[in-house]
Formats: sequence, structure tokens, C-alpha cells
Amino acid sequence: MHPPILNLYELLEIPFGATSEEVKNSFRRLAKSHHPDLNPEISPAKFQQILFAYKTLSGPDRKNYDDSFKKNYAIQFIKSKLEDMPLTLPISRVRFSTGILDLAKKGLMRKGFRTKDRRKITGINYDLILDLKESELLRPVVAVVPLTVRIVCRDCMGGDPHCHSCSGRGSYKSSRNLKVEFPISTLVHNRIYEFDLSKFRPDSFTHFKKKSLKVKLFVHKNIPCRAKTSP
Repeated sequence: MHPPILNLYELLEIPFGATSEEVKNSFRRLAKSHHPDLNPEISPAKFQQILFAYKTLSGPDRKNYDDSFKKNYAIQFIKSKLEDMPLTLPISRVRFSTGILDLAKKGLMRKGFRTKDRRKITGINYDLILDLKESELLRPVVAVVPLTVRIVCRDCMGGDPHCHSCSGRGSYKSSRNLKVEFPISTLVHNRIYEFDLSKFRPDSFTHFKKKSLKVKLFVHKNIPCRAKTSP
């Protein structure tokens, strides 16, 4: 990604497309307040930028600069619009790191095994994988994650073993969709992020089964299709 070019119009405090006369008048006005000989408190580097802007916009290089400026402005405009439109990942690209069936095949679902024991054996220290495409890194990403929750019975507040509403269980097992947003700056391949689920509780009656959620981002390279050749 190319860095934005220096905005010479902004330096001279004039709009894009200003006339040569407007360029000259603005430079004269700014030179009086920014020239080091007239105002020692002003940084000489600032005046050098203003002088460079004047020479560029009043000389033969202006057309090339304007062409680059318009192209750069278009790129920045599109980028700013994308930043305002988060991408919600399809559920197919939000996957758990290990399935119950895979763990069972390895004998890790036996009674007595805890999550940290399974992670130590498998070497997988995260819960979810988000599959991203390289072309999607220009937008914030939103992932909707289904999680198991326990909901405290509101009739007995979990304290009546004879409660008719919850049959004495004290709570209900249910699920909630957790929406997690990743800003553009966090979209890094193979990075693992941990979320404290206590901060995402929808109300005081609902508790997530897990205390935290670890999410790994996996960025797939955009591989162009090869043109088929005749045998």
C-alpha cells in the first residue's frame, strides 16, 4: 500500500484546482507569517514545505502532481468508505479449532480431562479460527460466534430445589451469539486474541460457560487463477 502523497494544496491553504494567481497570492501571504527571517519562532522546515508547494504548483510539474493527487485521493476516499462498512464473516468461516469428534478419537473426551489438559496435549491454545481473505483486510471484520450459556432461573434465582419453572436445576442451558469486531489494525495473520467473556454478558442472569475466548486469525493469500492452456 502506497503512503498518501503530501497535500500541497492544504499547505498553501487553497482548494484543489486553484488558479495560478491564487497560488501566488496564497504563497505571498503565508511567506510573511512563516519566513524564518520575519518570524524566528516558526520552524524553517515548515517554510521549506510551503516553498516546495509553491514551486510545484506554479511550475511545469503541477500536472503530474495533480494526476497523482487525484489518484491518491480516490484511493483514500474508497479506503475511508470501506472502513465505515464492516465485513460480517459468513458462519462457514468461523470455525472451532477442534471438534468433539476429533477429541474423542484421540481419547481426550474421557472423564477427568480438562480443557487446559486437552490444549497441552494437542498444542492448540485457541478456541476459534477466523478464515479471512487477503483482500478483506481493508475493512473491519465482524464475527458472530455461537457460545453456550447458563441462564439463572428468574423465578427461584437458582436457590429452590423444588422450583417448578426449572425443576430444581437452578438454571437453563442455552446459547447466545456473540458479536466480536476486529478493527483493521488488528487483522494480522496467525495472531491470537483473547476476550474476557464477562464483559460481553447481556444481563446479570446470563453466564457464559467459558470465562474467556481465544480467537486466531488466519489470512488466506489471494491466489490468481491460472489461465488454461491448450494441450
